[in-house]
Amino acid sequence: MSGGLRASVGLPAMLDRAPPEPPPHPPRLTGLRGALNALRNFGLVGLGTPGAGEYDSFTASDGQVVPVYVLGKGPPLVLVHGVGCSHRDWMPVARRLARRHCVLAWDARGHGSCRPVRGSITLARLACDLAEMLDHFGLQRSALVGHSMGALTLMQYLHLYGTQRVAAVALVDQSPRIVTDDSWRLGLFGGCSATMLSGLIAGARQDLAETLLNEVGTFGGAWLKRQLGVEASLGRMLRRRLGRIDVRPLLDLAESMAQADFRASLSRLDAPLLVVLGARSPHYAGLPLDAWYRDTVKHAQISVYPRAGHSPHVSEPLRFARELERFLDDHA
Repeated sequence: MSGGLRASVGLPAMLDRAPPEPPPHPPRLTGLRGALNALRNFGLVGLGTPGAGEYDSFTASDGQVVPVYVLGKGPPLVLVHGVGCSHRDWMPVARRLARRHCVLAWDARGHGSCRPVRGSITLARLACDLAEMLDHFGLQRSALVGHSMGALTLMQYLHLYGTQRVAAVALVDQSPRIVTDDSWRLGLFGGCSATMLSGLIAGARQDLAETLLNEVGTFGGAWLKRQLGVEASLGRMLRRRLGRIDVRPLLDLAESMAQADFRASLSRLDAPLLVVLGARSPHYAGLPLDAWYRDTVKHAQISVYPRAGHSPHVSEPLRFARELERFLDDHA
């Protein structure tokens, strides 16, 4: 399949709207769906077998084999998933886009079928993987679409490699800087400081099982919380399995994301940009992130989904695919 593919800053002025007050307690980073997705991607739930002919792969410069789901023909379109997700989260959108595009969706290091992980994971490493994937498939001009962590991966790629091989960019529900301080309230929850986030990461380094199961139990209700308790059979089994996981690479990634700041580089972006935000996003709801993008990237197209949460492409795949296709047509 790969052979066929080869053939084929100065920041803006402060916003007029007053920033929200930071939360009094450290916020939670995932909901029930996100936590269950993470369990699946840790290998605790079977991923199933991809259909014949759907998977390709490439070997990164450090020896990591990265699986890539490829379908369709036409101008290349690369889909980059978020933390705790995999290529499967893109499939409802990818199948529609594949009618007119060659769609490539990988499983990033530590996610889906891309395990075991070689070394540490950072945004810089993922951006390098993306550049090497474009090289492997011989893609000279691609549209890049990233959700959450995937959007940060694209920002890192653009910062390091520029837009020479980029036809257009779409960023889905992601701030260019996820931690907040007195001068920046448009990160996670409008008030997740570097100290808060580092505390959550440290807790996961010390005891992944308790940190993750506490997330799932809290959002799953009283019954599920009891089933995940220390004395419950399900809780004991999951703690045993989680105890065998080397979580360090993913926590290295979390630290890399916490340190990232792409505000200045986005202000210089010279590629077409689509920004899709969920008005009910547990991460960014109520924040004037749309206004920041309009002020910072003057040519950006902003689309806010009133009923969507953090993953508009999952909750409204038909609308997302149609809007993305129109955006790409406008900038072909």
